Amino acid sequence: MPILKLGVLTVSYKLLSTVSQPIADEKIVSLLDQIGDIFKILLAILSAMSFMIIIGTALVLKISNSGMMYR
Repeated sequence: MPILKLGVLTVSYKLLSTVSQPIADEKIVSLLDQIGDIFKILLAILSAMSFMIIIGTALVLKISNSGMMYR
């Protein structure tokens, strides 16, 4: 769920900066675009950490099950 939420926030801020470009000041458009970039970085970090947790859990389960096999 948090990955989906960050993805929606990234797209919404990028879309908002695109829509507000003709009517708003350049500083506001730049700020909205930078917020979208920050959400993109947070999405990449969250995805990488989720992947590492899944791989780590799988490795721990694999190691603990192979130890029980030798008894």
